[in-house]
Amino acid sequence: MLTQIELAELDRRIGGHADHLIAASFRGGQRTTRKAIKEIPSKTSNRGRPSKTIFNPFEGFIGPSTDYGQYPYFASDIVEGIARLDWHDRAVDKGGSSKPLSNKRLFGILAQLPEVTAKSVGEFLCIKTRHAQRYVKAVELAMLHLMKSRPRCLAFEMDHGEIPAIRPSSWTDELETPSAEALAKLHDDLRDLG
Repeated sequence: MLTQIELAELDRRIGGHADHLIAASFRGGQRTTRKAIKEIPSKTSNRGRPSKTIFNPFEGFIGPSTDYGQYPYFASDIVEGIARLDWHDRAVDKGGSSKPLSNKRLFGILAQLPEVTAKSVGEFLCIKTRHAQRYVKAVELAMLHLMKSRPRCLAFEMDHGEIPAIRPSSWTDELETPSAEALAKLHDDLRDLG
């Protein structure tokens, strides 16, 4: 058992650590990662391999505020399969493990970035360059399959920039409106269930 003085000291230390962690997590109202991410310097010379740039035609056409949603049905299997690839080239039978890329992050990249580069992905996801390159490679691998699997209406919308005219439905409502007594009985029956 701890004494009152020891409890007060422990409370002060834990509170100080909590305040420090909260201050480190929220700098200037923006959330940061646990480790400080170094800003990716802009390329100043032409030496080395040129950075890979992928044009993203899905930007603005998929996402939480679109008709196809955050995880479109035509793209889910493709993105999940590519995310599960062995990105570290480690043999599982020899004790190595490979953690998959995040589906949510991949769909976020597809929904919001017009050009996918290691720098733009790194800034968007707050990750380092090497990890951002894995996401760029995943988008590159997925793009051809996503373009083939997209529905015709989305392909038309992406190619022409407009929504195609929707044909009027031939469905008609042939059910009668329920009577007041039937609605009251339904309301009473539902009340009994709760």
